[in-house]
Amino acid sequence: ADAKKADAKKRPMVAKKPTTMIDGIPEWFVGPLLAELVGHEVGHTLGLRHNFKSSSIYSLEEINNGTLKGKKPFAGSLMDYIPINMNSRVKKNAQTGDHTMIDIGPYDMWAIEYGYTFSSDLKKILARVAEPQLAYATDEDTGGPDPLARRYDFSKNPLDYAKSQLELVQYHRGRLLEKFVKAGDSWAKARRGYELTLSLQMRSVSMMANWIGGAHVNRDRKGDKNGRAPLSVVPANSQREALKFVIESTFRDKSYGLSTELLRHMTVDKWIDGADGFARAMNSEPAWPVHDKIIGIQASALTMLMNPTTLTRTYDNEFRVPANEAALTLPELLKALSTEIWSELNQKPVEGATARKPLVSSLRRNLQQEHIDRLITLSLPGNGSGAAFKAVALLARQELVEIRDRVAKTSKDWDNKADPYTRAHLGRVEDQVTKVLDAQVIYNAKDIGGRSPRPLLFLQPSDSPAGSQARP
Repeated sequence: ADAKKADAKKRPMVAKKPTTMIDGIPEWFVGPLLAELVGHEVGHTLGLRHNFKSSSIYSLEEINNGTLKGKKPFAGSLMDYIPINMNSRVKKNAQTGDHTMIDIGPYDMWAIEYGYTFSSDLKKILARVAEPQLAYATDEDTGGPDPLARRYDFSKNPLDYAKSQLELVQYHRGRLLEKFVKAGDSWAKARRGYELTLSLQMRSVSMMANWIGGAHVNRDRKGDKNGRAPLSVVPANSQREALKFVIESTFRDKSYGLSTELLRHMTVDKWIDGADGFARAMNSEPAWPVHDKIIGIQASALTMLMNPTTLTRTYDNEFRVPANEAALTLPELLKALSTEIWSELNQKPVEGATARKPLVSSLRRNLQQEHIDRLITLSLPGNGSGAAFKAVALLARQELVEIRDRVAKTSKDWDNKADPYTRAHLGRVEDQVTKVLDAQVIYNAKDIGGRSPRPLLFLQPSDSPAGSQARP
């Protein structure tokens, strides 16, 4: 061992080659990304369409454990919109795979073979349709029920990727003030940095919200080798894990990583440049509008989970899954939201609650009011189409009843221990829901006490013979 150390000392030091930079970014990082971009566009010229399901052929562990790195592309096609594989900065000594595609994918080769072969017998080529590496879904599939047919998702189980992205979010938020904003920089950079992390957080949430009510879609035909059913409902456990991720990543105050110190530094620059520079400078608010921003995100998350399409798909999926198998149901979905959003009602009041230290935070009060408004909308007749909304309306009304009763009991139990904000909030919710539940609905309101919006006048022409039929 000593001899080896001595030999090592005698060897001449080899100068490390400087890293070539392109606009401040290492060439080794930019180069493969440009190659992927060029390959994608050349694919279009050859007739290939987007393939937004190709990123699902390997798990995140397979992509990053070294078995694929430098050997195989980690997705099935260059025609996908694939995010950069970046997760190694969080965990020390964590392995990471290629950060982007390194070659043409197996789906691309298969599609080119089919489109450009000189053989008249295509059956042998088409027989491979069910191979996992040839997964395919294109633009018109991204609005469908298949959660893997999405832009910028990643890996066979995107939940693993979404969690890794939130680790990155937390990592960078913790460095905004000390590391991200350099000496001499404007503090507006802290605001831009935080909003970048917020965007990454919401992209992960949106990606996982697609799993609720989802069903995998296959384009196999009858008689195909290893043919699969055209529709396969996403397993209940996968939907529940996705729902849990969305809830924990948007409805809880701590998920936003906000602090008074950070908020005091999140400002804007006032530069009067460009065509609308003066207007932007005049209208930009130096203080980050924390309540408006957060409730906007939470309202978006509620829309992802309570929109008509998701609710209908969840309801219909109950019928597609055999009764002896687990399924995510509408009651379970709505109850999970109510349980999380109104979790404060299960707690005992903390002594000494004040307006400065409320029992229910301002962010949570806004969320709870938004939730009540959504349930009221769903419970009213005429606010949804299709058979599913009859069940949705009944379940939404039942949730309102239970929340109203819990709020009333909590208000009584907390009595004078509640702070002014919480007391006023709970009182309004109880009053609002009670009035909605007791309201009478008039179905033909437009026909009461007024004329038709397009009145009809029946006139008889002057040259008509007496007794002739009047014409409208």
